[in-house]
Amino acid sequence: MNTPSERPRIGIGLMSGTSADGVDAALVRIGPGFPPQVEVLEFRSVPYPDDLRRRVLIACGEPGAITAEICSLHHMAGEAFARVSLDLLEATDLSSNQVDFIGSHGQTIRHLPEGGEGPQGALLPSTLQIGDPSVISEKTGCTVVADFRARDVAAGGSGAPLTPWAHYVLFGRPNAPVAFLNLGGISNLTYVPPLNETGLSGFDAGPANMTLDAFVELATGGKEHMDRDGAMAARGRVDEKALDALMGHPYLSLPPPKSTGREMFGNAFLESFTAPMKKRDVSAEDQLTTLTAFSAHCVLMAIQDHFPAGAPPVELIVGGGGIHNKTLMSHLKKGLAPIPVVSSGERGIAPDAVEAVACALLAWGTLRGMATNVPAATGAARETILGNITPGENYLSVL
Repeated sequence: MNTPSERPRIGIGLMSGTSADGVDAALVRIGPGFPPQVEVLEFRSVPYPDDLRRRVLIACGEPGAITAEICSLHHMAGEAFARVSLDLLEATDLSSNQVDFIGSHGQTIRHLPEGGEGPQGALLPSTLQIGDPSVISEKTGCTVVADFRARDVAAGGSGAPLTPWAHYVLFGRPNAPVAFLNLGGISNLTYVPPLNETGLSGFDAGPANMTLDAFVELATGGKEHMDRDGAMAARGRVDEKALDALMGHPYLSLPPPKSTGREMFGNAFLESFTAPMKKRDVSAEDQLTTLTAFSAHCVLMAIQDHFPAGAPPVELIVGGGGIHNKTLMSHLKKGLAPIPVVSSGERGIAPDAVEAVACALLAWGTLRGMATNVPAATGAARETILGNITPGENYLSVL
């Protein structure tokens, strides 16, 4: 895969997950060769303005939003992604012409990998991420690669999980399998076989921060948006009856490849959990503790049921915002012992930055003509190059 003229590339990865709380941005240097050396030069996480987050969450909700609102949000989110990119460059004293590309995941507002039935008729398998790459390119001058999920869906996949290939690049070992767990709005697992061996796979295990954050907002009347450090959950006790009921959720028994999101574990799911708990007068702390245990048990059950029995990972590497939830992490460490549970920071990439770095890697792969979806993870009929390219001022030189 090397060419004599190949050089390290500078890219920006942009990510906003199912929690819709803001934009994660990573400035990275990606070395030549494969797998490349990846160095994070700068990272920042910038919350959405309150009005934008409110409108995104409405658009993500079950009723959705009218097309005029979605059209405007597409532009608004693009502005937010561009602004974070420019702030990142300013912080590092780089100009846009020193950046080879931007890889933007966008903000998912609807993910229907299996299609369905709508009020006007059949719904085709589809996915929609807003955050107009043309706006990002126009504001920054950079070539932008975006809309990664849609190509996998077009190839018969679910478009998720999107980043197992990047986890292979970042964390793969020559002689031992490892696993990566991203604790974002949804928890997703990647099984990474030894480098140069087959068996790379991944899937969504269940809800993580998305459900916990939504409960905290509800319980505090909007004063808090997350259970910081898992402190509220640490004060409660697990309601075993409720946890047993949650573990009977039909998603958990589905075999991989599988993916999920707000459509399955959003407000309707939360209401179905809280309504009987209120009737039983269960405290808010106990409810949150139970939901936190559920998030952990989804991961534990998934590893037990769907990882290769004869080649368990030598460690579970964890990234994503959920790593800061000490109660959640305590459940995982206890349940997985003696398999070590380590932060991705111990393996070179800060936990909050992993998925943004993965978006930069996906864009790098697209511009090299590499297929970066993993059919074993998404169910796609074939490997394919992901993403659409929006030309920037450096477009020809990047190619």
